[in-house]
Amino acid sequence: MSNILVIEDMAGVRHAIGSMLKRAGHTVTTAESGEQGMTELKQKRFDLVVPDLMMPGMDGTEVLFQLKAMPNRPPVIAISGGGAGVSAENALKAAKLEADAFLQKPFERAELLAAVNQLLGKSSAA
Repeated sequence: MSNILVIEDMAGVRHAIGSMLKRAGHTVTTAESGEQGMTELKQKRFDLVVPDLMMPGMDGTEVLFQLKAMPNRPPVIAISGGGAGVSAENALKAAKLEADAFLQKPFERAELLAAVNQLLGKSSAA
């Protein structure tokens, strides 16, 4: 069981991702903003971080850059559906330098779990 942080501003998406990961046996902490996510990261150790790239305030790209400066940075799966004049594809391209994996919304449960399992070094039997 891994400890995963999901940073997503949309409540429905945040809940859906959290539920998928919990059903797969992970412990999940959620944050509704980049600021809240960074607070969680300073207080707890996470095995994996899943930030949305496009959020108001501190967005996921800023979270990625702050994570890069952390010692023992956990792996990151960047997610995006685009927004604010930026396509999901362009948002994900921008994150490729900092994230370990990328998922474009909407994505399937199997895609998320495969990326999680790959980054956590587990078989994809979930």
